[in-house]
Amino acid sequence: MGAQRTVREAWRRHIVGLLDQALERNDAAIDGVAAAITTTILAGRHVYAFGAGHSLALVSEMHRRAGSMKAVRPLWNAELTSRTDAEAAGKLENQAGYYKELTGDLDWGPGDLCWVISNSGRNTLVVELALEARRHGVTVVGLVSREHSGVVSAAPGLPKLPEIADYLLDNGGCFGDAALDIPGVAERMAPTSTIVGAALIHAVWAEAGERLVARGYVPEVWGSANRGHV
Repeated sequence: MGAQRTVREAWRRHIVGLLDQALERNDAAIDGVAAAITTTILAGRHVYAFGAGHSLALVSEMHRRAGSMKAVRPLWNAELTSRTDAEAAGKLENQAGYYKELTGDLDWGPGDLCWVISNSGRNTLVVELALEARRHGVTVVGLVSREHSGVVSAAPGLPKLPEIADYLLDNGGCFGDAALDIPGVAERMAPTSTIVGAALIHAVWAEAGERLVARGYVPEVWGSANRGHV
């Protein structure tokens, strides 16, 4: 019990500290992204969101999620979100040209905004989709781990997401994402990118909500469908 409590305490200290640090260090970026989203929505343009692999979880944080705005158009399909063939879905992250399956029928352009979420910021699909957005004049908001992205090499012939994004949020995570060494376990455990990424995302959207109301626009927000008849 003592060893388990030590691990839990180490995790609590680490994740609480990381959340506080990330929200503070990204303050200016949060402000900038919230302002950009406000401009996009007031102009009647669209907000898109994309993430591959586990970053799909953060797209879900913005789409049909209680407390989130009804303004986000996720860029995903059945192949990317497959639960039955996760290995095949994972391979799509590095398949050149696959971004066309997600963007081929989009009528996006200047005034639109697209979140692109990737801890490493170097997967082929992630980078090619971000580049395609920029080619169409779409504002790109990147969410990465600066530390992890700074260590890994770029995919052949491509930049990394931090080099493309108009705005960049840093989840503050370590290389490899997982934060804790557990004696007897070969790989580290307790990843931080989803928890911190979600906190940064909701900080942006809450700020955007306040800004929109101040401009006379009341945004539609998803409410929980499971509140009963309270």
